Amino acid sequence: MQIQAPQEFEDLNKEDLQSLRIMIVDDEPTICDTLQLYFEHLGVLHTDTANDGGSALDLLGENDYDFVFLDIMLPGISGLDVLKTLREWQKVVNVILMTGYPSMEIAIDAMHSGASDFLVKPFGFQDIKITLSRIQRLRSLMKKNWELHQELAKKKEVEELNIQLEKRIKQQTLLYRIIDSLSKISRSDDIYKFIVQQAAASAGASRSCFLYYDEENSSMMVLAHLGLQGLQTGTQARVLKKPKGHPLLDPHFLHAHFGSSNGSEIPLDRITFTDHMMGIPFKIRTELFGLLLVSDKTDASSFDKEDRFILDFLAEKTAISIENIALYDNLKQNFIASLLSLVSAIEAKDAYTQQHSERVTSYAIQIAAKMACSQEELEQLNSSGPLHDIGKIGIQDSILNKPGRLDDWEFEQIRSHPLIGVNIVSPLGLSESELSIIRNHHERWDGRGYPDGLKAEETPLIARILAVADSFDAMSSNRAYRNALPLDVCLDELRKNSGTQFDPRVVEAALPVLGSLDSVSH
Repeated sequence: MQIQAPQEFEDLNKEDLQSLRIMIVDDEPTICDTLQLYFEHLGVLHTDTANDGGSALDLLGENDYDFVFLDIMLPGISGLDVLKTLREWQKVVNVILMTGYPSMEIAIDAMHSGASDFLVKPFGFQDIKITLSRIQRLRSLMKKNWELHQELAKKKEVEELNIQLEKRIKQQTLLYRIIDSLSKISRSDDIYKFIVQQAAASAGASRSCFLYYDEENSSMMVLAHLGLQGLQTGTQARVLKKPKGHPLLDPHFLHAHFGSSNGSEIPLDRITFTDHMMGIPFKIRTELFGLLLVSDKTDASSFDKEDRFILDFLAEKTAISIENIALYDNLKQNFIASLLSLVSAIEAKDAYTQQHSERVTSYAIQIAAKMACSQEELEQLNSSGPLHDIGKIGIQDSILNKPGRLDDWEFEQIRSHPLIGVNIVSPLGLSESELSIIRNHHERWDGRGYPDGLKAEETPLIARILAVADSFDAMSSNRAYRNALPLDVCLDELRKNSGTQFDPRVVEAALPVLGSLDSVSH
């Protein structure tokens, strides 16, 4: 997705570019040469380069520059130290830091030390041009601030400029916090909650809502909201399409949940201000994906251009993350489907264990529901439960299907299947809890299980639940070496091993669930 420069920043004109003096500081000569050629292409007449912090300070001490593109990781004197030295010298220069390893700590430190912006490697030429345009206002303020510091008589104006600079620094810090937070989100549900929470906090609004656009049904659906009592996730709102007009969100939805007048209009194709509300469209590859609504500032003021800039930035960045998460989820589901096919192939080799993983997962989810586990835990059991024995693909069939007792070496091979399974699913990026289902479903309450010898609650709850379901299915199924045990015998075995092999709380919840099954003979 191509990110457009915000409307509040004007493009640099030819005269501006010709008058600029720019220095590029990077320990890679190729980067210096490439950027120098690019600035010459834009029309910049004066550019210098340096490959280390000491050389950069020498040039900065002898010359004045409008912009310095400064790599953080430099031999000798680091980029941050160069930045702090410039601040001590009270040099009026816009420093754009370049780094391949951004972090919130570095970003905040750099902003307080006077950095104007960040470029994260690898970046494109368009990013450089957007950066130059974006900091024009900040550059002007900094220059005025420096000049006014030379004139004590203009102290009041200096203080006002400092307030504006501080506001700009806070804005830049907020932008980087948004980026940092988005980098840590990997679930669709989490990102929609983040959108409404961050939008309300950034704009100082008391209410916010994100709606997904369903083009086929010409409607929108609420995915997340904040501060809207009585509004339910999943609530539908009509999209009105007037002839030769803009598509609009149904005013009745706004009236019912935001208190707007029935005549209020929020189009879906542009950012909109009303008396107390903003509407920000979310687009993915130019196509409408959703709509963010924020309303009612906590200080009773009106929304302004600063709110528009922040929320537009939020829309651009989160739209990219939404697309990436969707792509990842699709790849993950395809991979899981392939693994489930392998599980079915493994179980199909043995008539005694066919559909074992499916039954175990079903039992585990019912037990977890009985224990009032969270929706997230139920979803983790549903996604990873069918894969709990995937590691058996690495065990010889002669061992898996042996009708008699296993010898010590064969048993050790069987004990390795949880670790083999974890290695197989590691590319999926599963959570620790999901991995524990595969790794730890053979741990025991008394600590004598495998592979980690975890004791009691050291084993995650969902793995302890699946362990009970797994053992029950093994007892209640036909095996090569014995027939299925009667239901009452299976339940009695769970009771006998409660507190030794199994978590007593899980057994207590499992007994009525498993005892109510119509038939358990497989």
